[in-house]
Amino acid sequence: MTAQTHSLALPISRYTVEFRKEVGRIADALRGIPLSDPVPTCPEWTLGDLVSHLRQGYEWVTTILTTRSTEFIPPDGLSGAPDEDSSWTEQVAGGARGAARKSRVVDPELWARRLLEDADRLVGALDGVDLDVPVWAPRGKQNKEYWLRWVLFETAVHRGDVFLMAGLPFELDTEVALHLVDAFLNACGDPDARKFLSPLFSEVPRGGQTLCFRSAEEPAGGFSSWLITCAPDGVQVTRNVPTTVVADATVVAAPSDLLLVVKGRLRPENPRMTVLGNRALLDFWLSHAIA
Repeated sequence: MTAQTHSLALPISRYTVEFRKEVGRIADALRGIPLSDPVPTCPEWTLGDLVSHLRQGYEWVTTILTTRSTEFIPPDGLSGAPDEDSSWTEQVAGGARGAARKSRVVDPELWARRLLEDADRLVGALDGVDLDVPVWAPRGKQNKEYWLRWVLFETAVHRGDVFLMAGLPFELDTEVALHLVDAFLNACGDPDARKFLSPLFSEVPRGGQTLCFRSAEEPAGGFSSWLITCAPDGVQVTRNVPTTVVADATVVAAPSDLLLVVKGRLRPENPRMTVLGNRALLDFWLSHAIA
C-alpha cells in the first residue's frame, strides 16, 4: 500500500489554533535564551538562525496566499527551485542563516514580538483564502490545505528544537502529534515530495527492508503506526499495521516523542523510545530520509 494523498484530518480552525499555540510557546522560550546559543538538533544553527528560518517561511507562505499565486514563488533571498545537490529545506535554511547573521537585532524580546507578528499575518492570509481557491503547493491539492498542515508541522518541530535546547518538556496533543507524524511519513512515500527530503534519500536501501514507527498510545481515531517498506520500485508507506507485523526495525514512543523521532530530533540511543530489531537500519534511515 503506497502513501495516499492527504485530506484534512483536523478541522480547519484547529490548524491555526494549534499553530498560534506553538508560536506562542517558542516566543515565550525565546525570552530566556541568548540568540547566539547553538541549537544541538540543528547542526551549525544558532537560535537566531532558527527564528529567522521560521520567519522566512511564514513570510513566504503569506506571499503565496495573499497573491493567490498558482505558480512557484521562491522565498525571499532564493532564486530557484530545489536542485539535485541540496533539498529545498537545506536551501531555505541556508538563506535564513545568512539573513540572521546580517541582522543587527540581538534583543530576544524584539525577535519574539516579530515572530508573533509574522504568525498573525500568516493566520490572516490562511483565513482569507477559501479551500476552493487555487494556490500553488509543493504537492497534493493545489489549495491552502497543504499550507495549513505545513505551518503547524514546521512550527511544532522547531518548537521541539527550542525546548530540547532549553531543557523544557515537549508535549503536543496526541491527535495533533500523530497527525503530524503521518504528514511526514506519508511524504516519504510520495515521489512528488522527493525534492523536499534529504538528497541522501536516494541512497535509502531498495531491498525490501522494513521499518515500523508505532505510537505508545492509541488515539480514538486516526493513525498510530506506520510501516515503511524500502521496495525496489520506491518507498511504500502502510498505515495502522497490526502489532503482529514484525519489521526489520521498530520504534515505539509516546506521540510527541514519535514526531521528534521521525524528524531525527531524538536518536535511537535516547531512552525516551524503544527500539527493536536492526538499529543500524534505523540509524541509516534517520540519517538519509531527513533534511
